[in-house]
Amino acid sequence: MVLVSWELVFAIIPGIILFLYGIEQFSREVQLAAGEYLRNLIQGLTRTPLRGTAAGALVTSVVQSSTATTVITVGLVNAGIISFAASLGIIFGANLGTTLTSQLIALNLTTFAPVFILIGFVIGIIPGRFRIFGRPIFYFGLVFFSLSLISGVMAPYRTDPQLIALVGLLDSVFLEIAFGFIITNIFQSSSVTTGLVVVMTQNGLLTTETAIPILLGANLGTPTTSLLIALRMNTSAKRAAVAHFLFNFLGVLMFLPILPLFTNLIISLGGDAGQQVANAHLIFNLACCIVFLILIRPFERLVMRVVPGREDDVVFVPRHLQRPVPADTSAAVRQVEAEIAHILTIPKDLLAELESIIDDPKKYSAQVHQLRNYARYLDGQASEVALEISGRDLPPSVSERLAGLVRISKLAQVLADQTGELVEIVHQVQERGIVLSDASRDAIQYALVPCSMNMKALSDAFPYLSDSVNDAMRAQDDLLRETITRQYGEYLDRFASHKTPSGTEFSRALFQIEGMAATIREIRKSARVLAGLPEMPDHTIHPPAGNA
Repeated sequence: MVLVSWELVFAIIPGIILFLYGIEQFSREVQLAAGEYLRNLIQGLTRTPLRGTAAGALVTSVVQSSTATTVITVGLVNAGIISFAASLGIIFGANLGTTLTSQLIALNLTTFAPVFILIGFVIGIIPGRFRIFGRPIFYFGLVFFSLSLISGVMAPYRTDPQLIALVGLLDSVFLEIAFGFIITNIFQSSSVTTGLVVVMTQNGLLTTETAIPILLGANLGTPTTSLLIALRMNTSAKRAAVAHFLFNFLGVLMFLPILPLFTNLIISLGGDAGQQVANAHLIFNLACCIVFLILIRPFERLVMRVVPGREDDVVFVPRHLQRPVPADTSAAVRQVEAEIAHILTIPKDLLAELESIIDDPKKYSAQVHQLRNYARYLDGQASEVALEISGRDLPPSVSERLAGLVRISKLAQVLADQTGELVEIVHQVQERGIVLSDASRDAIQYALVPCSMNMKALSDAFPYLSDSVNDAMRAQDDLLRETITRQYGEYLDRFASHKTPSGTEFSRALFQIEGMAATIREIRKSARVLAGLPEMPDHTIHPPAGNA
């Protein structure tokens, strides 16, 4: 009898491996076929929690992996594409999307698996634009074909006393939940667990009463991957991963007291044992989604208390630009100006990051990289809107203003990039174990004072720089040149006497500050040109030339 058990194990393992491989490859191929559309779909459908839930369910039902959806979501939150609050709906919906697999298995889709494999193979070898969909269809069929293999292997053992005794060891709800949790973490896929549970129930190896707690354990095991991935990410990404765990954990806690009633309800709905388990999976996740959508704000506050941290994580959303662009040209141009003023605040934020790491190198944050990318993103958005406005029937002065604004937007992005590069230079010095001398630290901070003051003046006064602001900025610019010249001289003296451990990196930092000052000077000059143009009328509507 022991031999029979080992035969069963070694017969099932290849089927599980094939199932796991099919799920992984199917998810990968769908993401490749969808390209950026998949990410754009997630970003575009998260404006409300309900829409986010629908998006999470849709994406997960397509890629057949809640892990893939939540990992993508945590990555998008970390990258600032969506906010932590926007991610909650997707996380709720991801669990709902996984129920499609168990429903399809319960409906005996495994019977048609060879058909999908054949169709996917044929589409994949025929040249044409649809060829890219061949591989996803092939792996979709492979997922269910592997389950049919497992089912065929299990069928003869449904009355095996040793196997029945092994399953009988799961004699309590907590052991059954633990079993589902462990299996899900081993295979890093709740779909593997739910698929196996449905197949085993169909073959009489598990009862509905035993299978339902295993499904609850599978839900508990799903967040492990996103929790591990989020360890090195920003605060918002950590919160998204913890929200995924708490959503599943609290959902299980919510159902534990009513588990017998829930099981009786599922059985009363009818269907064979496999269908009952699939229904339990669906109803459990649907009920959790509804409850947490109703309580989404208290849940959000709970997660923020569990994961404290900085509240200024970057989210890649324009602050002032609106889509569609307003028909009122003057209002649209003012939005572009306000967004550029917003871009001009990013270098100030980067300087604050620099001040922080000069005092304590451990405070270096990945937000430095995010802020640089955010400036690029906002510059692109402002330029796109300016280009759209330029397609209207505009007077020459407005066209000239738009051209100037596009130039200033690009210069503001360059300034943010230069400031971020300065932060990186200082951080790299510290990472190499080089401690900035007091003289070098003071020199950098002293040289940055005129830059910082001019940055503030620009962002506060833009788009119109008065004569007094212009004169004050020019005075700071002159002071900076004198400061840089003096600091270079003092640096060369320290370098010659071997009193500067930071070596040539300090000269790189000074050179970077010079570049920042030059960019600020160009922005100031361009802004003065704008100040000389006729002011925008309050309500001038210029429809696109093609629609006149």
